[in-house]
Amino acid sequence: MNFLAHIYLSGEGDELLTIGNFIADTVRGKEYLQYPEAMQRGILLHRRIDTFTDAHPIFRQSKHRLVPTYNLQPLRRGAGRYFLRLLSC
Repeated sequence: MNFLAHIYLSGEGDELLTIGNFIADTVRGKEYLQYPEAMQRGILLHRRIDTFTDAHPIFRQSKHRLVPTYNLQPLRRGAGRYFLRLLSC
């Protein structure tokens, strides 16, 4: 579902931007500079979306509710974070 949200938020009309947004979780650090400029914009868009989502009050509130209840400690990274993003929508 996280991928679908990122594809949707890419908008329409720029396929390389959408691809960049889609693959961004596999691109580390400045590796994004190895891709065409439109894909770079997609990767950076993905990172901005993640930063916004992770800092959003609803996400943060959900995290504080679910961690003690369901023992979801690894929510700072990986699947737990994506799970919470989906629940916060």
